[in-house]
Amino acid sequence: MINDGIAFNRALQLQPLLELFERLGGNTDRVLRAAHLESFDLSDPATLITGNALYRAEQEMADALGDPYFSARAAAMFVEAGPVFVRESFKASRTLAEFLPRAIVEIDRQISNIRYSLQINAESTVIWGKRTFHPSASIIQADAALASTWVTLLRLAVAQEFDCSRILIVVQEDAGIPPDLVPKPSIVKQKWNGVKIRFPTEWLQLPLELNWKIPPTRRGEFDDASRREAIMAWLEIACRNGIGEGSFGMKELAYRLDVHPKSLQRTFTWLGTSFQKTRDNARKQKALEILGSEQSTRNEEIAEMLGFSNAASFFRAFKRWTGVTPTEFRSKL
Repeated sequence: MINDGIAFNRALQLQPLLELFERLGGNTDRVLRAAHLESFDLSDPATLITGNALYRAEQEMADALGDPYFSARAAAMFVEAGPVFVRESFKASRTLAEFLPRAIVEIDRQISNIRYSLQINAESTVIWGKRTFHPSASIIQADAALASTWVTLLRLAVAQEFDCSRILIVVQEDAGIPPDLVPKPSIVKQKWNGVKIRFPTEWLQLPLELNWKIPPTRRGEFDDASRREAIMAWLEIACRNGIGEGSFGMKELAYRLDVHPKSLQRTFTWLGTSFQKTRDNARKQKALEILGSEQSTRNEEIAEMLGFSNAASFFRAFKRWTGVTPTEFRSKL
């Protein structure tokens, strides 16, 4: 877990929304640009995206289609199909009581933008989902998607025993929740940075009535041990995409990622590195690629492409990286 750092999602959470949006005739490129995601390969479900990027993309899609319930409908379809992010929990559980705690632990390995927990007493059980950051993007679609995800899961899990009037949803924004999800009295607006779902505790003892056919794991996509490596790779890509834009410091990277500079700094500290080291490595790798493939590119041009103020600064950095000058490096190719 990253304490007060950047809040992450996996691209997996955005993919079903993008697929539905595209089927309905939406322009996904426009949505991704608006969410600052054009530089990320969302074909990989393990790709990291920020919480704000997810929320912006959700709102952009709903606005483009003129459908205030778009995210809630997409989330319901995703759960009905068998969400892969609870794959292991589903395989190991026979009742809702076994499934929910396992699912919360499994979800925690994949995202850091929301912390889930359970509160159980004799009468009712509450799923608590609290955000670990304060969004700068609209949360109307985000709250609706979260509410729809959990209510749909409960509806499928308890089957014939499900009664939507016995559910209580607590959200900050309710404008995106479809009127057929739960009765209006079952929705409470509250200044709560997240979502709460309350349901009867007796449902926990019911056998799971889920008929999911969840595909096998791809490339260990949600391996807990890979989180640091995935985040580090994500930040290095962001640096590579920004270093040619003139003065490129911590503030510029934070702006590009739509996060607060202090959150970004805490993330680098958690990773055991710094922005300067990450930017330096991005410059080195890009310099080696350019020199290896573009023999005619002048050193002055490379310096500008890497965001150096002049060729002399690039020369000094390159010799520090490799022990030779760019000219000497080229002569050995």
